[in-house]
This record gives sequence, structure tokens and C-alpha cells, in this order.
Amino acid sequence: MKRHEIDHQLIDSLVILVKNLNDESRAGALVVVEGKRDVEALKAIGFEGEVFTLSHRGKLVELVSDAERYRKTILLLDLDHKGRILTKKAALLLQQKKNRIDLRFRKELASITRGRVKHVEELGRYRDYLRGLRID
Repeated sequence: MKRHEIDHQLIDSLVILVKNLNDESRAGALVVVEGKRDVEALKAIGFEGEVFTLSHRGKLVELVSDAERYRKTILLLDLDHKGRILTKKAALLLQQKKNRIDLRFRKELASITRGRVKHVEELGRYRDYLRGLRID
């Protein structure tokens, strides 16, 4: 019974996270992830905004250039070692150019999933629970 309640709480929290991410995107924020599978997972759980992927070398320079067109940049990179390093590099470059960065969603994801999700692409496993729920 306790496990069942935790899962409902997790799903409810993910719904709120996606809703808030959609709201930020509509308000002019750019969401940044590592790769194509991360984008697919976000879309599968209801995210509707624009996503920038840092899947290749040299993309950090492109990110800094693209980020200038947005109100702020939400770094939602993986919660593993590589993701932490990439987050630090991207944040440093964006801050040097005076771009606003937001790490809140990355921290919320870690908290909501209690460390069970290390890679954004793993969010796709929740698509069946979130499918049909109104996220807006």
C-alpha cells in the first residue's frame, strides 16, 4: 500500500513538473537536454516546448548563441557524472554572456524521483501513467 501511494505522489509531482516546464517554455524559456532520446522522453510525458540538444561537441557555443533569443535557459541535463560536468560547463558559459540560467527543474527531478531517474530519457517510462492526463 505504501509503495502504491509513493507512485501516485511521483506521478502527481511529474505532472506538476511538466506543467511548470510548459509554462516556462510558453513564457520564453529554452529547455536544454543532452540528446534526442531525452527530447523524445520529454515529449512523451507531455512537454510541448522547444528543446535544444547538446548531443555533439561544439554545441555549447551554439547554445550560448541561441540562448540570447530567450528570456532564460533551463538546463535539464542528466543527473549522472557526465550530466553534472556538462551542466557546469553550460552554466559557466551562459553566465559569462549574462544569460539567465535555471537549474530548478534538474533539482526537482532528482528530488521527485528520489534518485531513481539519472537520465532524462528514463522519463519515458512514465508516459503510460501520464498519457491522457491534462497537463497545461
